Amino acid sequence: MPEEDQTTIWDLIDSWSEREIDEKAKARLRERIRRFAFTRRGRRRGLKQATRDRAREAYAKLEPRDPVIRYAWLFANQWVEESPEEIEDEQLDVSKRGEQVHHQRADALQQIWAARGFDGVTALLSDSGALQTVGQYSALCMRDSEASADFLRRCLSMAGDLERKFDGCMAGFILSVDAAARPEILSSVAKDASTDQIVRLFRCALFGHETWRLLDKAGDEIRDRYWREVFPYWNQHDDAERTELIDRLLAANRPRAAFHAVHMDWDSVETSRLKRLLLAVGTTAEEPPGSFKLDAYEISEALTSLDGRPGVSLDEMARLEFLFLRAFDDSEHGIPNLERQIIESPALFVQIVALAFKRSDDRQDPPEWRIDDPERRSALASAAYRLLGQVTRIPGTDSDGTVNTEALQQWLTETRRLLAEHARVEIGAQKIGDLLSKAPAGQDGVWPCVPVRDAMEAIGSEEISRGFQIGVRNARGAHWRGEGGAQERELAAQYRGWAQRVAFEYPYVSNALEGIATSYDREAEWHDSDAKVRRRLIH
Repeated sequence: MPEEDQTTIWDLIDSWSEREIDEKAKARLRERIRRFAFTRRGRRRGLKQATRDRAREAYAKLEPRDPVIRYAWLFANQWVEESPEEIEDEQLDVSKRGEQVHHQRADALQQIWAARGFDGVTALLSDSGALQTVGQYSALCMRDSEASADFLRRCLSMAGDLERKFDGCMAGFILSVDAAARPEILSSVAKDASTDQIVRLFRCALFGHETWRLLDKAGDEIRDRYWREVFPYWNQHDDAERTELIDRLLAANRPRAAFHAVHMDWDSVETSRLKRLLLAVGTTAEEPPGSFKLDAYEISEALTSLDGRPGVSLDEMARLEFLFLRAFDDSEHGIPNLERQIIESPALFVQIVALAFKRSDDRQDPPEWRIDDPERRSALASAAYRLLGQVTRIPGTDSDGTVNTEALQQWLTETRRLLAEHARVEIGAQKIGDLLSKAPAGQDGVWPCVPVRDAMEAIGSEEISRGFQIGVRNARGAHWRGEGGAQERELAAQYRGWAQRVAFEYPYVSNALEGIATSYDREAEWHDSDAKVRRRLIH
């Protein structure tokens, strides 16, 4: 910008500042000048001395008389906003800048308190996004414990739209007062406060033993309300604190809140409490929807920590894995214990099928399988359906990964008997076929392996074959593809080759494999046709 135009702008700013009475408008322009001329990069941008002088003069003229407005920029956010130039400055010393901001904030709150007292803090909070910071620096203005207690009493007297603001302020204030004097200050404030105010005060205090021991003296009603309402944040709790917060929050039917408070310390959580916590998280639905959302990674980490501990049975781990089935899609933990139980227990497999699918007759399932609550029944049905698709281990699989033919056939015989007993023959057979489609290849290079071929051939079920073919197609999932059906023709050739190799000894299995090949033939033709249409549209 030409120098004469720069001079004109500075003159306009000077004349505007003399007649403008809106101090907030002045403060906004003043902040822009600060970020332009008085930052590290502002000094490096090569501003002429005349420009720096005019900026300094304008900055001084625009200074609001009200210290709240003058220093609002220091408390607008937790982090004092840098200029764009500072953000780009790779040599910016963050620690020195933080120390400078600390001194500026401390001095600003001293001036606000000296000029306007509590009303100044109220005005500052109304437009602040750094509530705890305002409380933190307000604590530095208090001359003694009685002044601190009086400040908290006045905070508790605020209600309506400002209540949330003052709760944040109190949290920062309590954290910053002298630790040795803190219990005495809180006890003094609570002495003459109402029940609502006492609960509010302790909710804003530190989340730990110091506060909880004061609660013990306040009575059961206040303590119980505190645990129902407090926001439990993660901290470096010691073992006793972790134990107490889990017990208290579980007693208040807030397992997700407890989960949130200890979510980075799973190995430090005592075994029986970790079991209780996970079970409650998976079965309790009294907390408001959306509060303390569960993270799939943390659920997986908690179960991994619990798995293998003394005093934790395979049945308990399997139950927990079922409760958190949705968390294991991409987790490292997976469902090893639940999967092991399913492939060892035909009754469990059939019960899961029964949860996911209705009977084919008009009779009723055993009482222990019935779920009267429609919402819970629907949720368990969805989980059971999902589980059936996640089991990948073939029944009869030994520890070395080989499939024992006799064990597999025994499992299939008992499973099919139970499916017939509970009127789920057809859908159960499809799910058996889907499970068998996850078998490994045999040592002869042909898929599936010999024990699975033997088992399928012995049964010869049309529904198992249908589930087997569907399972193969579903297992393909999302994939990258080129133009036309070349990929599908390659797959068709692979399955057809296996079908031909087993045709003489396993005609039923060969027919199932040929069905898969034929479906890929049809898909290849569709993709070829689609590619031709696309080429015609382009050209």
